[in-house]
Amino acid sequence: MSNSEPLSLDQLQVLLAIAEEGSFAGAARRLKRATSAVSYAVDTLETQLGVSLFDRGTTRRAKLSHAGAAVVAEAKSVAYSAQMLRARVKGLRDGLESEVSVVVDDMFPSYRLVEALKSLYTKFPTVPLRLKVEALGQIERSLRSGTADIAIGSTVHMNDEGLRVIHLKGVRLIPVAAPGHPLARAGRGKLGATREHLQLVLTEQPVAGKRDYGVVSVNVWRLGNLATKHALLLDGIGWGGMPEPMVRADLNAGRLVHLQLLDFRGGMYPLQIAHKNESPPGPAGQWLIECLINEDDRVNR
Repeated sequence: MSNSEPLSLDQLQVLLAIAEEGSFAGAARRLKRATSAVSYAVDTLETQLGVSLFDRGTTRRAKLSHAGAAVVAEAKSVAYSAQMLRARVKGLRDGLESEVSVVVDDMFPSYRLVEALKSLYTKFPTVPLRLKVEALGQIERSLRSGTADIAIGSTVHMNDEGLRVIHLKGVRLIPVAAPGHPLARAGRGKLGATREHLQLVLTEQPVAGKRDYGVVSVNVWRLGNLATKHALLLDGIGWGGMPEPMVRADLNAGRLVHLQLLDFRGGMYPLQIAHKNESPPGPAGQWLIECLINEDDRVNR
C-alpha cells in the first residue's frame, strides 16, 4: 500500500540507473554508492508507490516488472524536466532571456525562418520561443505593443521611429494564377487585362489611414492570410501576387502559372528585422538576429 511521503528526484535517478545498467551493482558503481544504499532506495520507493518495481527472480540482471517499466517511463520524463529546469536557471543566471518572442511577416520565406530557428534551438535549447506569423501592419503593432521583442516585417508597413532596424534583401513577388485561368491562357496580357478579373489581395482588419497596395482589378477579394490566398489560387479562384519562394514548387509542377501582365509586374517586397531601441533583445534574441542576417547573406549571394 502506498504512503503519502513525497518521492525524491534522487530515488528516481537510482531507479533509472538500475534500469540502464541492468543491475543493482552496476547502478551502485555508476552512482558511486554502496549496493546496499541502492537497494534501500528502491525498497523505499516501492513502499511509497505500493508496487514492486522489479521481478526478483534468479537471474543476475535486474528485470523490471510491468509496473516498474511504467514508472521508469515517467521517471525519464521527470528527470529530463529537472535537467531542463537546471539548464534554464543557469541560463537566467548567465543573462539569458526567459523567452524570445518574434513576430514574422507572412511573406517571409518559411524555409529561411525554419533554418534560423533550428540553429537557435541548437544553440539555446532551454530558451522558450514565442512565434507569431502576421501580415502587413500587424507586425509593427505587435512590436510596439510589446507582444513581440523582435519583428521581421516590411519597410512598406513599418515606421522605424524608435526602432533599431537591419535591412534584408526582401522577397520577390510575382503575379500567378492557375493554368486554366483566362489570364494564364492569354499569355502576355494587354494593358488593363486584369481589370475585370477577380484579384486576391492580402490585407488586414480595417485600420484608420491604411490602404491596399497593388490593387488593379475592379473585383477584389481581401484575405487575411497568405495560406488562404495560396489555396484559392491553386483552386483556380482569381489571380494575385505571391512570394516567389512560396509558389516555386507550384510553378515547376504546373499547378500555377507566372502571369505576364503589363499593369502588375510584381517586384521586391522589402524586409527588415527590427526591435525597439529601449528594449534590445538578450543574448539568444541577438544571436537569432545575427543568424537571420547571415542566412540572408548566404541565400542572396
